[in-house]
Amino acid sequence: MGDMVLSAFFFAVMAAAIKVLGRVMPLQELIFFRALGCVLMTYWWVRRKNLPVLGKRPGVLAARGAFGHLALSCYAWSLSHQPLAEAVLLQQVSPLFTAILAFWLLREPAGKMFVPAFVLAVAGVALLLPAGPAVVARHPHAPAVALLGALLSSGAYVAVRDAVRTEHPMTIVLWFPFVSLAMSVPGMALEGVVLPGGRDWVWLFAVALSGQFGQVFLTRGLSKVPAGRATLANPLTTAFGAVFGWLAFEEAVGWNTLAGGSALIAAILLAGQARRGQEHRGGAADSDPISPV
Repeated sequence: MGDMVLSAFFFAVMAAAIKVLGRVMPLQELIFFRALGCVLMTYWWVRRKNLPVLGKRPGVLAARGAFGHLALSCYAWSLSHQPLAEAVLLQQVSPLFTAILAFWLLREPAGKMFVPAFVLAVAGVALLLPAGPAVVARHPHAPAVALLGALLSSGAYVAVRDAVRTEHPMTIVLWFPFVSLAMSVPGMALEGVVLPGGRDWVWLFAVALSGQFGQVFLTRGLSKVPAGRATLANPLTTAFGAVFGWLAFEEAVGWNTLAGGSALIAAILLAGQARRGQEHRGGAADSDPISPV
């Protein structure tokens, strides 16, 4: 479980670094540099291990990359426009969306605990929605954009679950930043390019490196524990996010965040219980070893 803890930590570091950069750098430029760093690191690893670069089904790999890029764009925007803990919490809804899409597209059973998990998730999201004076602390559309990012992440997960049937996991990892690199260029042209300052390069390096470490430790962790047990690490990303938000951005955690977060975490853990049951029965619940963002 140590690898899963490290994965949660590094993904929270990535979220905090994105939030810092979102104040001084256009969104697509930020994503471009993150993708460039991840492409260089992953390509070196793929070539070092003599793994396939193009893969057997480029269309599926490109779809995974496109969904991942759009999901990351929504996630990065929401990080810049609402408290860090809330943005990370709403991103954690993606496994429930994934269950719906996997049932619809891949005919994978959602499990008996899906309905109560979904109800808890809806309640948690409702508690996190801004109302009255709370709107001042965040953009009114930030929760909706975060949820859209979670939905797009679920599309990336489903694409990965399809791709792993024929592709090496590191090939799939490589295609995500490669496609994201290409998709970010038109956005950079529209937003305009802002040359990063000295400290900005440090944060850009932190975004790319922490994202890569998060992927690596997630892959290692899921190779050692069942996917259902790995779900227990999801709340850790939220916890790390809340701590970083408090330390770095002086973001207090209110009662609505605590209540909504508790409901969402309970929903995630219930979904994990369902996945454990499928794993024990030898079902199709083996999770992909790759984060969508």
